[in-house]
Amino acid sequence: MFTALIVDDELNSRQTLAYLLSHFCPTVRVIGEAEGVESAYTSIQKLNPDIVFLDLQLADGNGFDLLRMFEEVHFMLIIVTAYQEYAIRAFKYCALDYLLKPIDVNSLVDAVDRLQHSFSSQEANRKFQVLLSNTSACSKKCKKLVLKSLEGLRVVETDEIVRCESHNNTTEFILTTEQGVMVSKTLKEYEELLAPEGFIRCHQSHLINKRHVKEVLRFPSPTIRMDNGDEVPVSVRKRDILRAIAGKQNG
Repeated sequence: MFTALIVDDELNSRQTLAYLLSHFCPTVRVIGEAEGVESAYTSIQKLNPDIVFLDLQLADGNGFDLLRMFEEVHFMLIIVTAYQEYAIRAFKYCALDYLLKPIDVNSLVDAVDRLQHSFSSQEANRKFQVLLSNTSACSKKCKKLVLKSLEGLRVVETDEIVRCESHNNTTEFILTTEQGVMVSKTLKEYEELLAPEGFIRCHQSHLINKRHVKEVLRFPSPTIRMDNGDEVPVSVRKRDILRAIAGKQNG
């Protein structure tokens, strides 16, 4: 049995989530509620819950204000929020579970199941630190990415990623600092996540980091050579991307 604290500034939202948990997540017992940053901090310190369901908009601040009050966390975190593009990207970067309002029951059950089957205090803290780093006042972009491989959790800087390569339903990350990391997610998921950071899908199986492009080769076939020596093919439908990269290099 896991204990849970619900943090939300709306009474109706807290009651709805408590109801859903009691009826669809029998392994979770709600032991408290809070509506603001200060009350949530006091409740976490006093009740020591296993899971905190945290809304971003609170009565006296926001969810990030609350999280920054902790040097480290000893609870599992599930964000509950209305859609906010930047915030959702931040959660995806650090592999945190989140629920969009109105809460879908299946999404709630899946999120709880994932935590129960894969939670570790060390992983929770690493994700927590990445979230705070990427959402700090001085950070305009998500700079750190959590990769969950068979070997465990890895935190990498986006600048360390040379390219990503698709292998069926898995994605291999080729880094500047070490051997590749294989992650059980599709390349499309990472294309959507990393595109704002300067990553380009140049081929069905390849996503490249523009920062690591060394040169563009046109013969015998259009290819992009990365600064680690890798050569990545360019599909016919992506030739405009090739020209754009070549133009920037010549400029």
